[in-house]
Amino acid sequence: MSANLPEVRILPNAAAALPLLLDEVRALLRQPTPLLGFATGGTFTAFLQALAVELQQGRIAADALRATHLDEYLGFAPDRAGGMVHELGTNCPALLAMLARGTFFPVPHDGTPASLRAHDERLQRAGGVQLQLLGIGRNGHLAFNEPGTPFDRGFHVTTLAATTREDARARFAPQEPPTQAVTSGIATILQARRLVLCAFGAAKAPAVRAMLRGGIDPACPASVVRRHGSALVLLDREAARELDGSVAAG
Repeated sequence: MSANLPEVRILPNAAAALPLLLDEVRALLRQPTPLLGFATGGTFTAFLQALAVELQQGRIAADALRATHLDEYLGFAPDRAGGMVHELGTNCPALLAMLARGTFFPVPHDGTPASLRAHDERLQRAGGVQLQLLGIGRNGHLAFNEPGTPFDRGFHVTTLAATTREDARARFAPQEPPTQAVTSGIATILQARRLVLCAFGAAKAPAVRAMLRGGIDPACPASVVRRHGSALVLLDREAARELDGSVAAG
């Protein structure tokens, strides 16, 4: 698969990404099989809350949307605090209603091969993910694909890197963060029709530079977005601070 240059937009701040992300969701709903893949973490908290308002007020139709997400901590059922589904439902309660009626497809938290295979098949029967939202870890991870993960992996159980666990420490305090998670593989992510990756804050700047200016290599899993034919990267100025001037501000 050849490399592509993703569209990169440098925004004045993270809040400026919200209308762009909501517009991506509206465009998704014009597709015949609108399946949205959520990402979690602090990068997407404000977006989830803004989406909750849009859904509640009827400006985005919840009954037309189907959804899934990238990853889940191993053993974390949807109602367990600290887990990804719990986070999604807390910030966007409409997703819990979708879960109850079977239009939100959670990543299997047990991580068994049979469960992961069934989940992948369910997504394919639903038409596949059309819009996949993504963040990037400080070490360049994509979903929970840590550095060194082969690009041909599908859904799998992974051991979390020390930096990933440290970044998650606050959400699990006073307990230790989990050591393993179930994640969409890079091959799975690349199957999505559209990718939108967001990175905000100076702590992400080195990873953003590696993603966009380094080699397309498992050492920086997020660099694989340059192999996708329809990828948008939204950065605030701090996250873009280590890029050269060849990327224009949005």
